Amino acid sequence: MSELKNAKLLGGVGAILTLVGLGFVGFILKLFAVKDIAEATGRGEIFSKYLWAAILNIVAALILVASLWGVMFAMGSSESPEAIVGAMGIGGIIAAIIMFVGVWFMKQSYDMISEETGVGTFHTTALLYLAGAILIPIGLGLVILLVAAILEIVAFFSLPEELAKPDEGPVPVSLEE
Repeated sequence: MSELKNAKLLGGVGAILTLVGLGFVGFILKLFAVKDIAEATGRGEIFSKYLWAAILNIVAALILVASLWGVMFAMGSSESPEAIVGAMGIGGIIAAIIMFVGVWFMKQSYDMISEETGVGTFHTTALLYLAGAILIPIGLGLVILLVAAILEIVAFFSLPEELAKPDEGPVPVSLEE
């Protein structure tokens, strides 16, 4: 039997902290939870895909922040408003593309967690995160991302305490008495 008790607690608390605005602390806790799940299931790709998702989303956030800072500093200069908006738009588009790729890796990780643990809520959470990332430009994505974040809490707290080892194969049946 593989222990998931620690992952359940770390992931659930991490998801709550992320939702209430302590994103970095919550992110670290979820990272440890996914690592524990990967170790318990014996599928290292669960963690590696989640780690790629995390790295790409951090890079996207840094690009977005750099774009915002660039706009703030450029407003005091003699740059034309069109150039400032264009630079922000390009930074935003690049960040959105990188973030979408990161969400895709997270979806793959959560789908594997769902498959290995039997907690289908991870699959639903992954789909909502993906849909939210796609629909952010029209505003609806933010609502979907909020629902995904709430469902992520439910998914982590729905993990079983222990993960049963898969059967070695069918048990031979003897027809003799």
